[in-house]
Amino acid sequence: MNKVKRALSLFMVLLMAVGLLFTTGCSKEEGPADKLVVTVGDNKIYLSEMMYYIYAMELEGDYYNQMYQAYGTNYWDMEYTEGIPMRDMIKQYVMDTAILYEILYDKAVAAGETLTAEEETTIKTNAEQVLSELTDEQQIITGLDNDNLLKLQEKLVLGQKYYEKLVAAYDIDEQAIQDGINYDEYRQYDTEFLFIPTISYDEEYNEVALTEDEKATAYSSMTTALDKVKAGEEFASVAEGDETLTNSTSNFIYGDTTVESAYQEAAISLKNNEVASDIIETESGYYIIKMNNNNSSESYDTAVANAISEAENDAFAAEYEVIKEDYPTTINTEVWDTIIIGETVIQSADES
Repeated sequence: MNKVKRALSLFMVLLMAVGLLFTTGCSKEEGPADKLVVTVGDNKIYLSEMMYYIYAMELEGDYYNQMYQAYGTNYWDMEYTEGIPMRDMIKQYVMDTAILYEILYDKAVAAGETLTAEEETTIKTNAEQVLSELTDEQQIITGLDNDNLLKLQEKLVLGQKYYEKLVAAYDIDEQAIQDGINYDEYRQYDTEFLFIPTISYDEEYNEVALTEDEKATAYSSMTTALDKVKAGEEFASVAEGDETLTNSTSNFIYGDTTVESAYQEAAISLKNNEVASDIIETESGYYIIKMNNNNSSESYDTAVANAISEAENDAFAAEYEVIKEDYPTTINTEVWDTIIIGETVIQSADES
């Protein structure tokens, strides 16, 4: 069931985030449009369609891989769970997602779901945009053309519509869910700060502490900045006058490990629009802190929304297990086993 929830919550967001734009590649021996990958009930999914899903995941993974490689680690080979590397987990996720949307689309068509005029226009625009980004050779390699791009995007949109229709019919007690979440545990503090670090990093990303003289200079700059703030000058204006200063915001829940404890302790004692009277020193540097809102409901509202969404996904996952019984699935292992996530789409495009 968790795979279903990931497919619906993560994949649709990811597809929209990449804007349906990609440059893909595949084996040149046979067009992907001719390679059957999986049969779902009476429906068939070909490799060109799978490449659409594969690319979305490889694009996201490539971003992480570039970061991990700076530390000598390959993201795709990392262990997702015991004995299963990340690339294998994602490969299974891609297959599950393709099957999921095939079933949702089939049910949507049977239920009479159709595209609105606005959706048809958007899908047409997206298909044209995709093709404009692909070279002639890449279109041949991927097997993607205007017709199958239109069909694929129609499948995603109508499948999502059918999912939302099912979810809307579930008897989810949203008030009970909200009542079960303690507001105090999610009370958010919204702050603004001026900052000068007292550590730096060498070429290997190791921390290097400033010298005492450098710290004294930094502290002097902060003292000048604090005097300006106390005189009524805005944080942004103060930062503009000193390139060593960073002006930003930090919103946190008390106990949040992403924000230094010394910062939190100093901040939560402040009233709204109050600035800490002293410079706050943490392990990373010097701060001047202002409290913008000491009782924000943003994190609480997010927690409630996530809990409701989780309940909806759980209800759908249970129903999906029943729906799947009407869709026997057969995977063409001769094609699918040759796919190596992390090396299939992006790498092939670079080599083409």
